[in-house]
Amino acid sequence: MIGTIRGVVEVEQAKRDRSLENTVKVLGIAFGGGAIVSGVVAQHIEKPFAPINFKYPLHPLVLSLLWSVLATTIFGMAAWLVMKPKQKRNKHK
Repeated sequence: MIGTIRGVVEVEQAKRDRSLENTVKVLGIAFGGGAIVSGVVAQHIEKPFAPINFKYPLHPLVLSLLWSVLATTIFGMAAWLVMKPKQKRNKHK
């Protein structure tokens, strides 16, 4: 009986570890992609500390932040979609 309980606990711990590993992968891809896009967008800002002027649509700093958040979201969703089918296939085995 004790051996069975230990086996069940080890299986549950392995599932949690795999889930954490997949979460770290997805977040790593998302933040890495967002950082790359942020770096590229920041290269195109001519005056990074220009005063905010409401005559223009968006301040370059705000635009850079929006692109970074958008890229992080897109990369995160893409990584999650790629990882999700792999998780389903492993469950059926």
